[in-house]
Amino acid sequence: MDHEGVSGTVDPSPRERRSPARWLITGAGGQLGRSLLGVGPQLGIEAFGRSHAQLDVLDAGAIARALDEFAPDVVLNCAALTKVDECEQRTAEAMRVNGEGPGVLARACAGRAVLIHISTEYVLPGETNQPLDEEAKPAPCSAYGRSKLAGEESVRAAGGEHLIVRTQWLFGPGPNFVRTVLAAADRGEVLNVVEDQLGRPTWSGTLARALVEAAAAGARGTLHLACEGVASWYDLAWAAVSEGTQRGLNPWVKVRPVATSEVPRPAKRPTYAVLGLGRARQLGIELVHWRDALSAYLAAEAEGRDA
Repeated sequence: MDHEGVSGTVDPSPRERRSPARWLITGAGGQLGRSLLGVGPQLGIEAFGRSHAQLDVLDAGAIARALDEFAPDVVLNCAALTKVDECEQRTAEAMRVNGEGPGVLARACAGRAVLIHISTEYVLPGETNQPLDEEAKPAPCSAYGRSKLAGEESVRAAGGEHLIVRTQWLFGPGPNFVRTVLAAADRGEVLNVVEDQLGRPTWSGTLARALVEAAAAGARGTLHLACEGVASWYDLAWAAVSEGTQRGLNPWVKVRPVATSEVPRPAKRPTYAVLGLGRARQLGIELVHWRDALSAYLAAEAEGRDA
């Protein structure tokens, strides 16, 4: 099938853009939802968050009632099963939540609000040697990736105004890789971290701001948003520990690089699925380097902020 890019003209002056004012966030208890709720007021948007328990994206009636109640300009869908290995054992549930749910939501939003649906690099080939743009042919290698691709397709098929945003390697408020690494380091554990998988580590605070910019630019179709720079999981762990030592973490913590083959997992991981950011740059969206984003994230954590 054809995979849309960003359509329409691009406003060359970000200062003149105005973001849609009212946002409804599904799956708002996760990293991205919490970050957007935290940063929304300073970006000039009014954001309303609903967790899965409060709003099931498979319940068309509940969605219609939420649209009536909040009258949003934008609905941001963060609801998903994101534990990659669990999706291998819960394939039917993953397909319902990640594959069918976005379509139910998209059909409800058609003619009422722009849907921004969050997707992942897991829908793309995982063994390339260069960043993949929005037109790259999908080739998921896991149940999680297949379910997320089905979600993209169901959003497109609904026919409403939408923006599918692929991102990757997210860290932010709540459980995440960086927090796990720092907790293990604080316990004095030797950290064995994969060095042969590459991606773009992305702070949810950076992504939240970028989403508001994309909405203000009128972006539609499919768009990749992630932090600048490429790293391995080992690089990210080492950087987190390095930052941590400056904040009082045990300076003798060891981070040891290992191959993916040394840590077998139920789900296959992409070895290289770096998202191409050319369209985001053309739109003038600010995407900071992942090292700077990591520093900003740790500062936010220390201050008790979500973004």
